[in-house]
Amino acid sequence: MASSLSFLSQPRIRPVTKRPPNPSSSFLELLNFSGKSLQVTKNNDLAVVSRVYQREIASVQGENPVKPDFKRLCKERKVEAALETMDEKERNGGYADLLDIVKLIQICADLKLLEAGKKVDGYVMRSSSKFKSSVVVLNNLVEMYCKLGDTNRAREIFEQMGARNLDSWNKMLLGLAENKEGEKALEIFSQMKGDGIRPDGSSFAGVLMACVCVGEEKEGQKHFESMSRDYGITPTAEHYEVMVDLLGRTGKIAEAEELVSNMPVDPNTRIWETLQKYSKTRAQGQLGYPLSPPGPKLGGMKREKDNLNTNHRRVTSDRSKAYEKLRSLSKKVRDAGYVPDTRFVLHDLDQEAKEKALFYHSERLAIAYGLINTPPGTTLRIMKNLRICGDCHNFIKILSKIEDREFIVRDNKRFHHFKAGNCSCRDYW
Repeated sequence: MASSLSFLSQPRIRPVTKRPPNPSSSFLELLNFSGKSLQVTKNNDLAVVSRVYQREIASVQGENPVKPDFKRLCKERKVEAALETMDEKERNGGYADLLDIVKLIQICADLKLLEAGKKVDGYVMRSSSKFKSSVVVLNNLVEMYCKLGDTNRAREIFEQMGARNLDSWNKMLLGLAENKEGEKALEIFSQMKGDGIRPDGSSFAGVLMACVCVGEEKEGQKHFESMSRDYGITPTAEHYEVMVDLLGRTGKIAEAEELVSNMPVDPNTRIWETLQKYSKTRAQGQLGYPLSPPGPKLGGMKREKDNLNTNHRRVTSDRSKAYEKLRSLSKKVRDAGYVPDTRFVLHDLDQEAKEKALFYHSERLAIAYGLINTPPGTTLRIMKNLRICGDCHNFIKILSKIEDREFIVRDNKRFHHFKAGNCSCRDYW
């Protein structure tokens, strides 16, 4: 029985046994979501790691020439066909090259294909000990699972690694922080230093993000100062951006403004946008944590319409069922106290039309579709390329408690893990 289901613009991975495609699955094509993961600028320390990887990959490649077909499929990002070829090689007693497995893992992460990634994970664990003992492969599995919101499996792999390098720690640290598991990320950072691993700029980006997650302004300041004082690392624009976010979140707007004014380099657009967000909050007399219970507060206006890519020429029965389910869910959520916050609709419409516009937001439709197609208890994962609006955030929080499900939504800022009426972002994003 499946334990999770993801919704995004990529086709679902069919089982290895060849079957004709199911026509009813076309509804997923109407939901055009895409994810965006945090990009952290790595400094020269990681160049050494990269060279180590290259040596390890080269040593394995020399022992097992791979069929050109598998290499071509990976290069062309044809995941389903690559998985079938991989399984065929395994049945015939062969195995793929490490470089191709790494490439396939990265493709699964980029295309947000969790189930395909699990298949590669299973293959690695069944295959040659060179795969299971490869820091390269395991690091990429950790990163893939973090990007797809499954930090539990990422942590399992990380803990089982016989050897770790700096990149191993950074991927786990950043992955936990990006998934709003700040306390666990801080534990990893402490464990990392306790094991004698010297942190680099990426490590400090992760630990500062973790401090934002838990609202630990003082600890964040301590780590920010330690970067240059204890490790000789010059803070980048990314570190300043996270610090502005941390200071603004904890209500220290003046300190954030002072930090920006004293930067040794010109602030970039992201820093100014972060500072502006909190400056507006101060002007409205709302310092610190923008909380939303029992109804959502205005945490940022939605500047673009949700990316619901509806194809009116292919109206399927699945789509009709999803809308019917969504109407039923909306009634349940309203009965539980939900009140639509139409401030997130920027068009000049009457109240009823604004509420209807909120009703059709793509993440709600995806959840409705998932609920009618998965057994109870299944975790639903939604990937979208726009920021989730405050009204949808409150709607999904309430729904997670009613349905007793976990909903993981990845918007263009971060992961939101909705469970039992709460969100991992603590109503801040």
